[in-house]
Amino acid sequence: MSDRSRKRCAVVNADDFGFWPGGSEGILRAHGEGIVTSTTVTANMPAAADAVRRLDEAPGLGVGVHLNVCQGPVLSPRAAALAGDDGLMRRTGSRLVLACLGRRKLLEAVEAEFDAQIRWVLDCGIQPTHLDSHRHVHGYPPIFARVVKLARRYHIHYVRRHRESLPGGGWPVAEGRQRRIRFVLNVLGRRQAGMAADLLATAGTWGIAHTGRIDSAWLMLAARRLPAGVTEIMTHPGAGDDLPDDQTRLRQSRRTELEALCDPAVREAFARQGIELTHYGKL
Repeated sequence: MSDRSRKRCAVVNADDFGFWPGGSEGILRAHGEGIVTSTTVTANMPAAADAVRRLDEAPGLGVGVHLNVCQGPVLSPRAAALAGDDGLMRRTGSRLVLACLGRRKLLEAVEAEFDAQIRWVLDCGIQPTHLDSHRHVHGYPPIFARVVKLARRYHIHYVRRHRESLPGGGWPVAEGRQRRIRFVLNVLGRRQAGMAADLLATAGTWGIAHTGRIDSAWLMLAARRLPAGVTEIMTHPGAGDDLPDDQTRLRQSRRTELEALCDPAVREAFARQGIELTHYGKL
């Protein structure tokens, strides 16, 4: 990490690997043809097993775990309280956090489910490069504390750092909802830094405020503005229309991001700026 502190490095992470087949297809394409260097697996989702089998197509892709207690089936029998009568989890990030307030048993269920998802990835023969979470729920300090405990247990040295400060002007206007999410996560991120001093961290994560609005112009501007050190750029590429509307608000934007991440002009912009494209397993 110290050797890179004077260089400009980017971990371009694609969330939701294995969430649905079209998403996995898009992520593999964004790695093979574009600038994606890293992904995180949603281990509890039905498409995860096929996605992991396809990793042979992408030997240079860093693979972490996208810890998920908001959607899909639970892997751990100790996490049944997170699911409805149909056995599926159906919560937004904010509703999950509110449900956990003052409820130790539910937090224990979250930890059990996270543990099962990490072990599932390990059982597939993958040593995770890092951890992040679906809908940013690990920003909530009691959940973050449990993620840190699991990271230490399984020798995972990086957890996504919630800190986004985009330098300079020219950035597109972000939706009010996403600006509020960024503000809350930045506040919580400062607290996280004091809770896990032994874990390594990047300079921050970009793409939070502009989730759903990342295109070629945004990525080329990011290449010009990237600071020294290592910054994660969070993306959500996807291919196809096989994801139901009730599963995500990011449908057309996933295809737009896929095309942007594969845009030769974007790759050229990162190369021209001398940015090293890397993943957490190489840091």
